[in-house]
Amino acid sequence: MAIKLAEHTSGAHIYMRVMLDSKRIEEIDVYFRADGEHIVTSADYAPANHPAGLRDEIIRAYRELY
Repeated sequence: MAIKLAEHTSGAHIYMRVMLDSKRIEEIDVYFRADGEHIVTSADYAPANHPAGLRDEIIRAYRELY
């Protein structure tokens, strides 16, 4: 199970840093907007440097821990 390392909530924005089961430390920002939830993960910035499926794993960890 992933471990939450940090969480900050400010209005319609949530930031979380998590340690995944693989021991990778990743980050996620979730924005709640009128058109729905907008998610940005650390895997989005350099997808060539991240394994396939990492973005989904980060989102899954966020949903488990929030």
